[in-house]
Amino acid sequence: MRTFHSQVDVASAALIQNKLDVSSADSLPLRDAVHPEHFSHAAVPFSWTMVVPALLCVCLLVLHERRVEAGAKPLLASHSRNSTVPLQTAFLAFWMVPFLIDSMFMSLSLDYALAMGESATASGVFLGAAAAGSTVGIVIGRGFTSETDWNQKYARKIFVYMYGLSLMAMPVMAISIQTSVDWSPGAKRQMFWSVVVLNFCTTCVGSIPVVAWSTMWNIVTPQKEKTFWMMLTQSARNAGFILGPLCLAGISHVVRKVRDVRAVSPISMMSWAFMGSFFIQLVELAAYSLIIPTHLQPADGAEELDALREEASDVHPEQLPAPAREQMMWDVVFYLYERTFSTGAIEVATIMLLEVPYGWSPELSGISFVVIAAGSLLLTGVSAIVLSKKFMTESNIFLLMTCLGFTGSIFLFDVKFFGAGALLAADAFVYGGTSVATGIAEGWACRAATPGTAYNIEAFRAHSVAGVNVSRFLAPIVARFLLEFGGRNLYAAVQSFLCLVAAVTVHRIVSSAAASQQAVKGQKSHDEGADSGEASVTMQ
Repeated sequence: MRTFHSQVDVASAALIQNKLDVSSADSLPLRDAVHPEHFSHAAVPFSWTMVVPALLCVCLLVLHERRVEAGAKPLLASHSRNSTVPLQTAFLAFWMVPFLIDSMFMSLSLDYALAMGESATASGVFLGAAAAGSTVGIVIGRGFTSETDWNQKYARKIFVYMYGLSLMAMPVMAISIQTSVDWSPGAKRQMFWSVVVLNFCTTCVGSIPVVAWSTMWNIVTPQKEKTFWMMLTQSARNAGFILGPLCLAGISHVVRKVRDVRAVSPISMMSWAFMGSFFIQLVELAAYSLIIPTHLQPADGAEELDALREEASDVHPEQLPAPAREQMMWDVVFYLYERTFSTGAIEVATIMLLEVPYGWSPELSGISFVVIAAGSLLLTGVSAIVLSKKFMTESNIFLLMTCLGFTGSIFLFDVKFFGAGALLAADAFVYGGTSVATGIAEGWACRAATPGTAYNIEAFRAHSVAGVNVSRFLAPIVARFLLEFGGRNLYAAVQSFLCLVAAVTVHRIVSSAAASQQAVKGQKSHDEGADSGEASVTMQ
């Protein structure tokens, strides 16, 4: 073991950890290394001037919704076209904002849990509570709407009202955390778990309309565009990881400047992260209220078929036999379980590895997501260009990105002459490859989902999002447990195994789809030949 000794004054030493026992290249467990001697107790209270813009926004939102309830069209909505750029942008924002907020919380969660008298594993529970609540909310909300009996106005109301209700709890949690800065250790621990429970309940309510939201996307988005928009969805999630640490850095700078201190209590910073999340989501909700339509145009089936004939994709899930479509959907659900667990583990494990062995600050560790997400965005952009130019097929890119992720996982092992840069590069390969592959997988599954069957879009979204949330609940706990008690190499071995499982799953999905599609083409050729022969006999 080697020890990093702070050589600066007490104020700057309180920024992160004053003295840390740091793991060596032998990758011993991090359990004994996560013991900061003290944190800053400087708290920055909220200003009452923050209430005015929040109340103004809420009042305008209520007035707009009353106007819509009276029969008016939402101000920025389109009732002449289903798929518009503003609406698709709103769908992307819906997936981006949770990742933005998660990356803010992840950067602070370790120091926050320790300052509240809890462990690194408890910080994983804090991060995973929202995912668990989201799973329960999705199960509850699954029966609220149906694709075969779609009511757009009702679905819109469910989304706006439920999301708004969950949003109102964010300031309550922020203020509660802020007041606990100077409490006794026992009281702090009680507040820590109270916030975990409240965050679980809040996310549960906010996730009730997720299936309705996903069904709406499936209805308004043309079949040939679904893979493209799902790849952009992955880019939006990565953009959230880029913007989250930047938002946290901005909030941290402003908060320190207000008190003119070099370090702020992690507890106070977490309360400010909650308050910042409230304002971000309030603006998001206002945009949804203005953009989401109350009426949709009926789909043009003939136009969809013509577009699909012109599509360059080598796999057309909507044209596969029913058993093949169902199998594809469930294979993708399994893939999402596994891949989300892997990427969720990367998100929290990277923060812990950078803060403890490498001595990075929470703010700087959060900025590491910019590198990881930027790599993912680059891979997504390159893949989109390759697909648009028809240099490669979707199947080949799907397989290639999965193999790239497995290759990157090997560099997660603790090699003596590799530093933090190798860790970030490995994360970028695993995360980037997964992002592109997941976009293709979700696009195929949405196209394979069939209304009125057990494998409809509601079933896919309910299982996929619930699976994602289960994985995101378990990943922070398991990842930090592995690091705390087993060390980096054990964590790397688990990641490599998961990437190998993903590669096998993707190969099965692609092989099965290709075989089914070839069988369909062969049957069509046989039928056309038979019809041609009958016509020839008739003419004779």
